[in-house]
Amino acid sequence: MTQDRKRRTQVSLSERVIRQIDRAVSRSKRSRFLEQAALAQLRRDALRSWVGLAEKFKGLTLEDTYYPARAELEARGG
Repeated sequence: MTQDRKRRTQVSLSERVIRQIDRAVSRSKRSRFLEQAALAQLRRDALRSWVGLAEKFKGLTLEDTYYPARAELEARGG
């Protein structure tokens, strides 16, 4: 993890979750644990998005892609 500048924030968690976190990592390391958990979830969400995008293109080949002719591109100014 890179050493980004830290900023204080406030979150509301149930007492049960706080106790479980404190048992797992100790109270003094709670912030670091929560940051790592948030980053892990963000990575999972990003991966899920990429997999979803890949599913849209699954099975496509170059023949499935429209490539305009050079004359058409030049006519459009491209």
